[in-house]
Amino acid sequence: MLFKKKALTSFFLILLLVSFFPLRCDGRLNIGETTEFLKYEVRGAFIANITHNIQLYNTGKRGVTRGELYVPLIRNVTARHLALITDISSSFGDPKILEDSYGNLYAWWNDIVIKPGETFTVEIQYCTLSFSVRFQIDSSLVKPYDTESMVYRLYTRPEEYVESNHPVIVSTAKTVIDGLDKTDYHSMVKEIYNFVVNHLNYQLQPEEKGALWALENKQGDCSEYSYLFVALCRAIGIPARIQAGFAFSNYEEETENGHMWAEYYLEGYGWIPVDGSWHFFDEIDAKHFSSLQTIPEYMSYANYKLNYTGNPPKDEHLVSISRTSITTMENFSLAKTLFQAILEIEEAEIALLLSKIIGAWLLFPYEYRRVEENFVDGELLLQNAIDSWSESLTTQAWKKIRGVVEAANNLIFNVMAVYVGGFLLLMIVIIVVILKRGRRFSEERIIENTGLS
Repeated sequence: MLFKKKALTSFFLILLLVSFFPLRCDGRLNIGETTEFLKYEVRGAFIANITHNIQLYNTGKRGVTRGELYVPLIRNVTARHLALITDISSSFGDPKILEDSYGNLYAWWNDIVIKPGETFTVEIQYCTLSFSVRFQIDSSLVKPYDTESMVYRLYTRPEEYVESNHPVIVSTAKTVIDGLDKTDYHSMVKEIYNFVVNHLNYQLQPEEKGALWALENKQGDCSEYSYLFVALCRAIGIPARIQAGFAFSNYEEETENGHMWAEYYLEGYGWIPVDGSWHFFDEIDAKHFSSLQTIPEYMSYANYKLNYTGNPPKDEHLVSISRTSITTMENFSLAKTLFQAILEIEEAEIALLLSKIIGAWLLFPYEYRRVEENFVDGELLLQNAIDSWSESLTTQAWKKIRGVVEAANNLIFNVMAVYVGGFLLLMIVIIVVILKRGRRFSEERIIENTGLS
């Protein structure tokens, strides 16, 4: 009996240990002569309403004239969120929509007049689908940079607040990566990130200071963390850029502040998020929303900019976020299908993990391996759909992942059926043994009582 208990305990320990092994295969899919690989995981789909409210009060005795207001708009430019503008309203009519050469979009009001005692108000409402993204970088899959490409030339040059050509910045960057393999770009970026978060102490700054100031003063807020990270990357020839917009800690929140983070570029992977002040590396959560990238041509990195003549107005700015349901995007079929696909991938992951824990890999190795491969195929389809914002690919991904959920659940059912069948068989054997032993015992008693031999 003791041996049986030990054997049973050992069996379940083996199942438990195997469950900690990687859930999926290597995340690569061969298609003809090319190989696709999983760059990032997508989880935590989140539907929200975001409202950006701006109020400009003229408390003086003179009017505000010849006003120009630029408000950057949340866009669908990263593989992190889809944003639908549901309304733009103001007390001064409808704005024009401007786009600069870097793709930044702005709501623009011009010839604004605010009389003494009056208020100019703006409200921009969005409905958004966002999700967390976590990159899985394999340095062996990173390609050398094309130094003649526009991405490389644009995102390795200095700009305002990003003094990547300053001797102190350059020497610091070289010191940080000293001893590292100069062809392992990811390791160098990781070392730069570690340097920034350990070198800087978080302190709110009333105005933008820039990378050099942050390096020399060892402090800053989200802006300085981002400027310094980007400057150090650019100083060693790794493309990097600023992301500015809004970030929230909760799903129901109001804030008066904008936020800034960064991205760096790897050939074969694309733009990868980093937020030093929030301690995100190679990942970003579902509550970061980008409205500005690179060099904003109409303004600096800010939530809005007002040009005017006359009395300086007092301004107030508030951004709020609130969770809502997917029904608010009922007519946005891409967002709706993508939301469903992300929920399915989470369900498939849980079902596949459960099937692994209970031993499907051992009892049904071929079937388990097939489900695992289909899971990776589904993630790859979802990744490609997000990279291209393709509705057809999103639909394919959703159907593929839905099939994985069904197959994984069937696998769980079959494993449990084997266990139940084995348990019943064991009970039958035990009962038979008990009955036989009881019968034998009865026969022995009869023989003993009758004196027969």
